[in-house]
Amino acid sequence: MTSFTVYGLDGHERMPLEKVFKEPIVEKAGSIVGGRPINDMEHRSPPEQHDRQHLAEQAYNAVEQLPQSPSVLFAEQVMTSPVVTLTPEARISEALKQFQTHAFRHVPVISSAGRLVGIVSDRDVLRYMAGLTESYRQQAPHTADERVEQLMTPRVLTAGTDTDVRYIARLFVEQHIGAMPVAKEGDLKGIITRSDVLGAVMRHYQLELWA
Repeated sequence: MTSFTVYGLDGHERMPLEKVFKEPIVEKAGSIVGGRPINDMEHRSPPEQHDRQHLAEQAYNAVEQLPQSPSVLFAEQVMTSPVVTLTPEARISEALKQFQTHAFRHVPVISSAGRLVGIVSDRDVLRYMAGLTESYRQQAPHTADERVEQLMTPRVLTAGTDTDVRYIARLFVEQHIGAMPVAKEGDLKGIITRSDVLGAVMRHYQLELWA
Protein backbone atom coordinates (compact mmCIF):
# COMPACT_ATOMS: atom_id res chain seq x y z
CA MET A 1 0.00 0.00 0.00
CA THR A 2 1.46 3.34 -1.06
CA SER A 3 2.29 5.58 1.88
CA PHE A 4 4.14 8.82 2.60
CA THR A 5 5.08 10.29 5.99
CA VAL A 6 6.66 13.58 7.03
CA TYR A 7 9.26 13.27 9.82
CA GLY A 8 10.75 16.14 11.80
CA LEU A 9 11.89 17.34 15.19
CA ASP A 10 8.27 17.65 16.36
CA GLY A 11 7.27 14.10 15.42
CA HIS A 12 5.72 12.65 12.29
CA GLU A 13 2.59 13.10 10.19
CA ARG A 14 1.01 10.63 7.79
CA MET A 15 0.40 12.22 4.38
CA PRO A 16 -2.50 11.01 2.19
CA LEU A 17 -1.88 10.99 -1.56
CA GLU A 18 -4.31 13.83 -2.25
CA LYS A 19 -2.27 16.02 0.10
CA VAL A 20 1.10 15.06 -1.36
CA PHE A 21 0.33 15.67 -5.02
CA LYS A 22 -0.72 18.94 -6.58
CA GLU A 23 -3.44 17.36 -8.69
CA PRO A 24 -5.84 14.46 -8.17
CA ILE A 25 -4.29 11.04 -8.81
CA VAL A 26 -7.29 9.81 -10.78
CA GLU A 27 -9.85 11.87 -12.60
CA LYS A 28 -13.43 11.20 -11.63
CA ALA A 29 -15.31 9.33 -14.32
CA GLY A 30 -17.99 11.37 -16.02
CA SER A 31 -21.35 10.11 -17.12
CA ILE A 32 -21.87 9.15 -20.74
CA VAL A 33 -24.61 11.06 -22.47
CA GLY A 34 -26.88 8.79 -24.42
CA GLY A 35 -27.47 9.50 -28.08
CA ARG A 36 -29.93 8.09 -30.53
CA PRO A 37 -30.35 4.29 -30.69
CA ILE A 38 -28.46 2.43 -33.43
CA ASN A 39 -30.67 0.45 -35.75
CA ASP A 40 -29.71 -3.01 -36.95
CA MET A 41 -28.76 -1.93 -40.48
CA GLU A 42 -26.35 0.73 -39.23
CA HIS A 43 -24.72 -1.73 -36.85
CA ARG A 44 -23.90 -4.30 -39.50
CA SER A 45 -20.36 -4.18 -40.91
CA PRO A 46 -19.36 -4.96 -44.50
CA PRO A 47 -17.86 -8.48 -44.97
CA GLU A 48 -14.31 -7.17 -45.53
CA GLN A 49 -14.51 -5.03 -42.37
CA HIS A 50 -15.75 -8.05 -40.42
CA ASP A 51 -12.70 -10.05 -41.60
CA ARG A 52 -10.35 -7.27 -40.50
CA GLN A 53 -12.03 -7.11 -37.10
CA HIS A 54 -11.69 -10.88 -36.71
CA LEU A 55 -7.95 -10.74 -37.49
CA ALA A 56 -7.51 -7.83 -35.09
CA GLU A 57 -9.27 -9.77 -32.33
CA GLN A 58 -7.02 -12.77 -32.94
CA ALA A 59 -3.90 -10.60 -32.72
CA TYR A 60 -5.15 -8.93 -29.54
CA ASN A 61 -5.89 -12.28 -27.91
CA ALA A 62 -2.42 -13.54 -28.84
CA VAL A 63 -0.82 -10.54 -27.14
CA GLU A 64 -3.00 -11.01 -24.07
CA GLN A 65 -1.73 -14.58 -23.71
CA LEU A 66 1.94 -13.54 -23.68
CA PRO A 67 3.64 -13.82 -20.27
CA GLN A 68 3.39 -10.52 -18.45
CA SER A 69 6.21 -9.24 -16.23
CA PRO A 70 5.39 -7.17 -13.13
CA SER A 71 5.25 -3.43 -13.94
CA VAL A 72 5.20 -2.19 -10.36
CA LEU A 73 8.32 -1.72 -8.28
CA PHE A 74 8.32 -0.84 -4.61
CA ALA A 75 10.66 1.53 -2.79
CA GLU A 76 12.48 -1.26 -0.97
CA GLN A 77 13.45 -2.78 -4.35
CA VAL A 78 15.04 0.44 -5.60
CA MET A 79 16.40 2.20 -2.50
CA THR A 80 20.04 2.43 -1.48
CA SER A 81 20.76 0.84 1.87
CA PRO A 82 22.41 1.24 4.36
CA VAL A 83 22.33 5.02 4.43
CA VAL A 84 25.12 7.41 5.37
CA THR A 85 23.71 9.82 7.97
CA LEU A 86 24.61 12.79 10.13
CA THR A 87 23.45 13.98 13.55
CA PRO A 88 22.00 17.45 14.17
CA GLU A 89 25.11 18.25 16.24
CA ALA A 90 27.54 17.34 13.43
CA ARG A 91 29.58 20.18 11.97
CA ILE A 92 28.99 21.40 8.44
CA SER A 93 32.56 20.40 7.67
CA GLU A 94 31.54 16.78 8.30
CA ALA A 95 28.68 17.12 5.81
CA LEU A 96 31.10 18.48 3.22
CA LYS A 97 33.42 15.55 3.86
CA GLN A 98 30.58 13.07 3.31
CA PHE A 99 29.56 14.74 0.05
CA GLN A 100 33.13 14.63 -1.21
CA THR A 101 33.86 11.06 -0.07
CA HIS A 102 30.65 9.41 -1.29
CA ALA A 103 29.83 11.67 -4.27
CA PHE A 104 26.18 12.05 -3.35
CA ARG A 105 24.11 15.15 -2.74
CA HIS A 106 21.76 14.39 0.16
CA VAL A 107 22.37 13.13 3.71
CA PRO A 108 19.54 12.32 6.16
CA VAL A 109 19.92 13.68 9.69
CA ILE A 110 19.25 11.24 12.53
CA SER A 111 18.70 12.04 16.21
CA SER A 112 20.51 10.31 19.05
CA ALA A 113 17.43 8.09 19.40
CA GLY A 114 17.84 6.94 15.80
CA ARG A 115 14.87 8.88 14.43
CA LEU A 116 14.84 10.84 11.19
CA VAL A 117 14.68 14.56 12.02
CA GLY A 118 15.92 16.26 8.86
CA ILE A 119 17.86 16.12 5.64
CA VAL A 120 20.68 18.25 4.22
CA SER A 121 21.88 18.65 0.64
CA ASP A 122 25.10 19.90 -0.84
CA ARG A 123 23.15 22.85 -2.23
CA ASP A 124 21.93 23.70 1.28
CA VAL A 125 25.52 23.73 2.55
CA LEU A 126 26.92 25.84 -0.28
CA ARG A 127 24.08 28.36 -0.08
CA TYR A 128 24.34 28.61 3.71
CA MET A 129 28.10 29.12 3.70
CA ALA A 130 27.76 31.76 1.00
CA GLY A 131 25.23 33.61 3.17
CA LEU A 132 22.30 33.13 0.79
CA THR A 133 18.70 32.53 1.83
CA GLU A 134 16.40 30.07 0.03
CA SER A 135 15.31 32.96 -2.20
CA TYR A 136 19.02 33.73 -2.83
CA ARG A 137 19.08 36.98 -0.89
CA GLN A 138 22.51 37.89 0.42
CA GLN A 139 23.17 37.65 4.16
CA ALA A 140 26.29 37.26 6.27
CA PRO A 141 28.24 34.11 5.28
CA HIS A 142 28.67 31.23 7.74
CA THR A 143 31.53 28.89 8.60
CA ALA A 144 31.95 25.13 8.36
CA ASP A 145 32.25 24.93 12.16
CA GLU A 146 28.53 25.50 12.65
CA ARG A 147 26.08 22.67 13.27
CA VAL A 148 24.12 20.85 10.60
CA GLU A 149 20.86 21.56 12.45
CA GLN A 150 21.28 25.24 11.51
CA LEU A 151 20.69 24.54 7.83
CA MET A 152 18.97 21.14 7.52
CA THR A 153 15.42 20.81 6.23
CA PRO A 154 13.56 19.98 9.46
CA ARG A 155 10.48 18.33 7.92
CA VAL A 156 11.25 15.44 5.59
CA LEU A 157 8.80 13.74 3.27
CA THR A 158 9.52 10.01 3.30
CA ALA A 159 8.22 7.00 1.43
CA GLY A 160 7.27 3.68 2.95
CA THR A 161 9.07 0.51 1.94
CA ASP A 162 5.89 -0.52 0.10
CA THR A 163 5.45 2.75 -1.81
CA ASP A 164 5.05 2.44 -5.58
CA VAL A 165 8.18 3.90 -7.23
CA ARG A 166 6.01 5.62 -9.85
CA TYR A 167 4.58 7.90 -7.16
CA ILE A 168 8.08 8.79 -6.00
CA ALA A 169 9.14 9.58 -9.58
CA ARG A 170 6.13 11.86 -9.95
CA LEU A 171 7.06 13.71 -6.75
CA PHE A 172 10.62 14.19 -8.00
CA VAL A 173 9.22 15.97 -11.06
CA GLU A 174 6.37 17.92 -9.47
CA GLN A 175 8.11 19.13 -6.33
CA HIS A 176 11.71 19.25 -7.62
CA ILE A 177 12.86 16.71 -5.05
CA GLY A 178 16.28 15.15 -5.57
CA ALA A 179 16.11 12.40 -2.95
CA MET A 180 13.60 10.76 -0.63
CA PRO A 181 14.37 8.75 2.51
CA VAL A 182 12.52 5.46 2.97
CA ALA A 183 11.31 4.80 6.50
CA LYS A 184 9.29 2.15 8.28
CA GLU A 185 7.71 2.90 11.64
CA GLY A 186 10.10 5.78 12.14
CA ASP A 187 13.26 3.83 11.33
CA LEU A 188 15.31 4.87 8.31
CA LYS A 189 15.58 1.92 5.93
CA GLY A 190 17.09 3.49 2.81
CA ILE A 191 17.10 6.44 0.45
CA ILE A 192 15.98 6.84 -3.17
CA THR A 193 17.52 9.38 -5.53
CA ARG A 194 16.75 10.37 -9.09
CA SER A 195 19.65 8.17 -10.19
CA ASP A 196 18.04 5.19 -8.46
CA VAL A 197 14.79 5.79 -10.35
CA LEU A 198 16.61 6.13 -13.68
CA GLY A 199 18.50 2.93 -12.93
CA ALA A 200 15.19 1.18 -12.27
CA VAL A 201 13.88 2.37 -15.64
CA MET A 202 16.96 0.95 -17.36
CA ARG A 203 16.63 -2.42 -15.62
CA HIS A 204 12.84 -2.62 -15.90
CA TYR A 205 12.07 -0.94 -19.21
CA GLN A 206 8.35 -1.79 -18.95
CA LEU A 207 7.98 0.33 -15.82
CA GLU A 208 5.37 3.04 -16.42
CA LEU A 209 6.48 6.30 -14.83
CA TRP A 210 2.99 7.59 -14.37
CA ALA A 211 0.73 7.28 -11.36
